Amino acid sequence: MTAHAPDMATLSAYLDGELGISERRQLDAHLATCRPCALQLAALQALAADFAKLPQENLGFDLAGVIEGRLAVAPRPRGKPRTARWWGLLPVSLGAAASIALGVGMGSALFGGAAVTPRVTAMSVFDTLPPGGLCLGAESCYGKGARK
Repeated sequence: MTAHAPDMATLSAYLDGELGISERRQLDAHLATCRPCALQLAALQALAADFAKLPQENLGFDLAGVIEGRLAVAPRPRGKPRTARWWGLLPVSLGAAASIALGVGMGSALFGGAAVTPRVTAMSVFDTLPPGGLCLGAESCYGKGARK
């Protein structure tokens, strides 16, 4: 509770009689001088009165006996639950390491052959076929002496 305005939990505890004597006296003094807090407490009192007017439902039997019977029959867990150990993660770790190593190996193989590619691309200027040209067969595209 603050000196100026108590929060909703403090007002609710005041209404339910759950505050200590000194806290209750401080709040009484505050409510006597603070109209907004007094109105808030009056709204909480009206709400509590409305809840008290609601009809009480009765099941016709005691549900506690049913629940106790089900709990007595329920299987009990045995021992402590197992905690994960580092060797339980070993297969996953090895699989991840193998995947990374394979990826690095394949990537280096791709980049290792890339040094030759620019020379081959540069030589395509002298090809008999234009880029994107269609061939009907090997003999129509590559005539005598075209590529050897």
